[in-house]
Amino acid sequence: MMDHKRLVNESPAVIGMITSVLQSGGSIDTAVRTIAESGPKNSMTLFAKAVRMTDTKEYPSIREALTEALSKLPKEAAGYSRAVMMILSASESPDDDTRERMLRDSADIALNSVREMGESYGASLTVPCMTVFGIGIMVPMILMSILPLLNVGGMFGSKTIDQETIVMITLAIVPSFILMVALYMRSRNPFLGEDESLLDLRYAAPLILSTPLAIVYLIIGTDSDWIFLFSLAPACVAAIILMSDAMYRETRRKRCELSLMDTVFDVGNRMLSGNNFEKAGVDSMRSRSLLIDISDRLSREYALCRGDVRTAICSVIGPISSEMSIALQNIQACSEKSNDDAGKLAVTIGKQFQNRTSTQRDLEMKLKSTTDMMMGTAMFFAPMVLGMSVSMLEPLSGISGFVSPQGTEIILGTYLIELCALISLLVSSLGNGEGVAKMIWRFCMMCPISLLVFTVCCSFSL
Repeated sequence: MMDHKRLVNESPAVIGMITSVLQSGGSIDTAVRTIAESGPKNSMTLFAKAVRMTDTKEYPSIREALTEALSKLPKEAAGYSRAVMMILSASESPDDDTRERMLRDSADIALNSVREMGESYGASLTVPCMTVFGIGIMVPMILMSILPLLNVGGMFGSKTIDQETIVMITLAIVPSFILMVALYMRSRNPFLGEDESLLDLRYAAPLILSTPLAIVYLIIGTDSDWIFLFSLAPACVAAIILMSDAMYRETRRKRCELSLMDTVFDVGNRMLSGNNFEKAGVDSMRSRSLLIDISDRLSREYALCRGDVRTAICSVIGPISSEMSIALQNIQACSEKSNDDAGKLAVTIGKQFQNRTSTQRDLEMKLKSTTDMMMGTAMFFAPMVLGMSVSMLEPLSGISGFVSPQGTEIILGTYLIELCALISLLVSSLGNGEGVAKMIWRFCMMCPISLLVFTVCCSFSL
């Protein structure tokens, strides 16, 4: 199902792909079919609908079919519609200079739409994040430490909140509220990427190790209040060790993808200086340390491909970035007609990539303070406050005559585990979003630190 809220975020990529097809000599029909086959998820659905309406003769041309599909988009996707309509107009222009200017205007419209949407989205995060911050810390602290203090003066008379109610609020109601906020923020996020497969839940398998560790810990007869630190924390560390290689490879792939996008502009300049496409691409990649291995593989593929350059590009660049693979294939196709025109195309696409990357980085920096606050809350502030609350609980209970809930440390330890899992979901729902594997990775990073801080703070004697 097409998500209209996220179409705007896809517009720079779509405009870039259409631009590369048009400037490499392709028609708007070819460009639309390219998006329908290999474009971003939601745009693929929209453009495939236009292709289907044309092929079934519902509309006489793909241009009219796409125009009709764009006219039915809601106002939230107005920036997307304007950018695509501008590029449709550019494809009809007989003058090269006018067409290039309209293509640049289309790219600017797409980027400005994303920037405006990002500013609006960032401003909308303040209230829900501060709500999670307040509810996630204050309610458990009040239940576990402030109630005994209020009972000193007999504020509640002969009535007190029973243990079952405290446990229910701490372990069920508060986490459920945070979960609803996290899911709401995820559903409202226009930048969220495609979800990863649920098969990535296999990375959580090492966490099962916490069960036998807990049994061994209880058999030894050690104080049960520290059971989570000595059972779940080692399991999280084991999961991190097993996931480290996959996380490293994915991080490296993303860095390579960004670095490849930065090389397109350089490829264009080298081609305008007289180099052919193959040499310009390989030399540009080799000039960046992160891409030396990729440039060597691409050079070998060129030597073995027997003239099938597109297949060589697809086999080497495709696994790293399908968008970059399509862009380079279009530049290569254009170079077969004119090396200078291909160089100009590469420069145009490179500028679009650079502008889009700059816009995305600005949005990420604006969200960084929010994500850092949420992670800091789960790892340090919440366990520190709740741990000190437990330390105060015994003397306050002695003064007030309030009987503290049994297993207070176990209750709050369980709550901190839930909080780390929920904050992992919340943080993974911000910005471009993250898949299941990254959520598990972040939980395994935060949970041991949170439990350690909580255990140390609980050990303080007041």
